[in-house]
Amino acid sequence: MKRNLSFLLCLILLASFSLTGCLGKNNSSDSQSPQNLTSPQTNAAINSLTGLSIDEEKIDFRPVCIMTNNFHKGQPMSGISDADILYECLIEGGITRIMSVFKDIKSAPTIGTVRSARPYFVNLAKGLGGIYIHLGGSYPAYALLKSGYIDSIDLISNEKYMWRDAERRKKLGLEHSAYTSGEKLSLGITDKGYKTTLDSNYSFKTDFSENSPVLSGKDAKKLTAKFSGYKSTVFDYDETNKTYLVSQFDKPQMDANKNIQNSKPNVIILRAETKSVDKTELLDINLLGTGEGYYMSNGKIIDIIWSRPNDNVSFKYATKDGNAVPLLPGQSYVCVMTKTAKVTAE
Repeated sequence: MKRNLSFLLCLILLASFSLTGCLGKNNSSDSQSPQNLTSPQTNAAINSLTGLSIDEEKIDFRPVCIMTNNFHKGQPMSGISDADILYECLIEGGITRIMSVFKDIKSAPTIGTVRSARPYFVNLAKGLGGIYIHLGGSYPAYALLKSGYIDSIDLISNEKYMWRDAERRKKLGLEHSAYTSGEKLSLGITDKGYKTTLDSNYSFKTDFSENSPVLSGKDAKKLTAKFSGYKSTVFDYDETNKTYLVSQFDKPQMDANKNIQNSKPNVIILRAETKSVDKTELLDINLLGTGEGYYMSNGKIIDIIWSRPNDNVSFKYATKDGNAVPLLPGQSYVCVMTKTAKVTAE
């Protein structure tokens, strides 16, 4: 009888250890679940501008592209840290302008200050399937916009979708005082009757992957993109947050909405044919065909070749030997530069 009782006790103890072991395994799995939830899911709703997750109903939203002042006197900017993509290009006089792109304009904050259109920015917005927002423009830009090339809103003739900051107008001048917001632009897009979703046959051409070849690139903790003698943009790697802090004019590029330094995890340099427009100070930048460039992310950099066969698509990237270069998921800062502009990575 005692022998049977001892045997029974052993069985109970063994069962208890087994159960504890199983429970231990389950707890270990649960502790890693937040990490698993942040990993890319093949069936997740993805923002086509960033490769990040987005609400299902927003997948087909048309991007809204806003011309943003980047003149030294006009700093700081507003809304840039929330933009999915920033495109910085030269305009006349060696200065640059930025186009801030938002997938979900309804949730966008205050944006500005808003400035005038240039044709190559309009062309970039067209390739995104976007709606273009500006305040005035050059003669070539107006000619393109009035042709029906793209849905657009000129805030000069649509003042109810903007406002002017009285203090900036007084201290900095009229050209550095115009702001808009996601709420106002959403109202303007509705009033204009513009379609708010992408055409069913549109396909954004930039791919995203956690296994981008940039991870095997050369170390790049800092990059300086010298647009002209007047303007350089500097990117310093923040290893903790795996993003690049943006500086210009020898100080941080600030977002006034949050009083923070702007940063983007993806930095792309595109070299493009740039020439002067006859008898003007204006520039013409060719954003079709192919060209060389660099892609920097995660503290690494690689050479790339960009291609864009027509203005109805955006850029596609490849290595020099022709292999596709998907971007790591995240927001992007794209510098469009001349073929001979100095770019230094270190």
